[in-house]
Amino acid sequence: MSVNEEDRQVEVARELSEKARTLAHSTRNVPSPSTSYTLLGELTATIDDLEQVTRQLSAWHSRVVDGTHYAGEDDRGDGATGTVTAAAELERAAAALDTASAALRAAHSANGVVRWFDKQPTSTD
Repeated sequence: MSVNEEDRQVEVARELSEKARTLAHSTRNVPSPSTSYTLLGELTATIDDLEQVTRQLSAWHSRVVDGTHYAGEDDRGDGATGTVTAAAELERAAAALDTASAALRAAHSANGVVRWFDKQPTSTD
């Protein structure tokens, strides 16, 4: 069960990044081919969750208020333009994640019809 950890968002994002990096390094080979089906299912769920996070961050950027959440214009630029641009780019990222999720679902479905060998079959000749 998921727990609301608003006070740990950055820490959770770092943990997710670390786990994703570990997975990236470990998937050069799949020692038990049958686990690839479950792996694809978990990746799909993760991408769906990241899409939700991205859409929520976009919505948050759309709701922030100058003077309450950020300083408008300063020597670094226009905060209002930055928040609007961030919201739009986050929506674009969410759309890309939706496309990635659809591709992962298709791969997951295709993988599901494969009869995987976890051990090489022995010859019965």
